[in-house]
Amino acid sequence: MDHLVKKALMQIGVRDLKAIVAVAEASSFRKAAMRMNLGQSAISRRIGKLEDALGVSLFERRTTGARLTTAGQAFFARAHTVLDDLTSAIETAQSAGIGENGHLRIGLIASISRGAVRNLVAAYRKRHPIVDLCFVETHLNQLFSELSHRRLDVVIAAGGPPREIGDSLTLTREPIFLAVPSDSVLRDLGRLKWRDVRDARFIVSAREPGPEIHDFIIRKVSDLGRPAQVQRHRLGREGIMTLVGMGFGVSIVADHWRGVRYPNVSFIPIGDDDERVPFSLTWHPENDNPALRRFISLARIEAKRNGALS
Repeated sequence: MDHLVKKALMQIGVRDLKAIVAVAEASSFRKAAMRMNLGQSAISRRIGKLEDALGVSLFERRTTGARLTTAGQAFFARAHTVLDDLTSAIETAQSAGIGENGHLRIGLIASISRGAVRNLVAAYRKRHPIVDLCFVETHLNQLFSELSHRRLDVVIAAGGPPREIGDSLTLTREPIFLAVPSDSVLRDLGRLKWRDVRDARFIVSAREPGPEIHDFIIRKVSDLGRPAQVQRHRLGREGIMTLVGMGFGVSIVADHWRGVRYPNVSFIPIGDDDERVPFSLTWHPENDNPALRRFISLARIEAKRNGALS
């Protein structure tokens, strides 16, 4: 690190950063002083201290107010970010150290309309109502990246436990259903075999977990000696189910999707009774968030109840 940069860092404090943010937002030294409950001379001294440490002017002083210079604009943007990050870090540290309070950030590729995931979230919220739960739904790779950078505490998604990423446990294994138009002849066949739908047009989402469903369909239909007809759409699960109800095709869903009703859509079991999709939780063992530890404890109880954990 450059000697001048080190010297500047040693001279700049949080109060100085708050001063430049206040003046920049108010466009006035006087209004910033009132906002911070300080004298105008105190604000001026802090800004002057910053300018001396940086070796640049941060504001153009005018009788009508104060305006950021080019250097001031660049510094203000970063200073604002630093203060926001510092505030967030303080809040996270304080809440994590409190037994019942805190935050739990959950990455999710699953519906919580019914099933084991819903049961787990509901049980946790009932036991720990003042823990702030935050849910994130995006691509699986992005969720695991957020988990690695500690921006998420736990990820819940389809598939077996990915041991190479962190600690995991299988929460449940759900049966598979075919979403079909309610006026389709398939609705009256009861439990379907894959040979019953080898000529069907399947529609899946281009978003998670659509790619995994696409590959699953290809494997199942190819085993019957037929090329599968699968069309991808850049829609979420609601959009895909709407297309099913309009007769565009059929789609594969796990049991937890069936908690939501869609117009003219019925769910029919398909495949062998033991053909199930696992859903797993993944977290980092180094994460000492008390809210996470309590969540994992309840997840083990739910997994055992589902027969997914011996």
